[in-house]
Amino acid sequence: MEGSAQLQRRKSLTKAATSTKKILGRRIKCSTLASNNNNGSRKGLSFRIIKISHIKEVLSNEEDTSSDLLPINVVNVERLDARESSTLKSRQQRAAKMGVGVTKEAQDIFDALCKTLPCRWSNDTIVVLDEVIIVPPYHVDSCKANASSAASLARVKKVLEGERRRLERKQ
Repeated sequence: MEGSAQLQRRKSLTKAATSTKKILGRRIKCSTLASNNNNGSRKGLSFRIIKISHIKEVLSNEEDTSSDLLPINVVNVERLDARESSTLKSRQQRAAKMGVGVTKEAQDIFDALCKTLPCRWSNDTIVVLDEVIIVPPYHVDSCKANASSAASLARVKKVLEGERRRLERKQ
């Protein structure tokens, strides 16, 4: 008997209620458990916590526009297009500098050469100054060029030798 009396007391203290409350200029319809023992503990509070699962519907009044919102500024579309195209161009250039199917060492050598000389990939071969090619294993002996570009070949060999030394010290 005591268990049923306790259950009856709980039912009297709480009841399910569906109500519409106005919060931040919006009406919110929610179902909550309302307590009969309201002892005034909520006085002075400026907020109310509502479980998301209890919210049934959010209603809006057109006349309840809040002045707290900032106005949306004008967007310069031409400037956005220019920014997009420059970003796209830089991403494509970065992608072109990544070797496909090459080792980390080869990519490191390419990146180091790119800092001082214009380079590009042609499969797994590095093309420097559009005159000198460096084939795997990317040593100084692997550099090749035409007889007319001997000065370019000497410069590339010097830079490659310095970069290989620097990479070996780094490891």
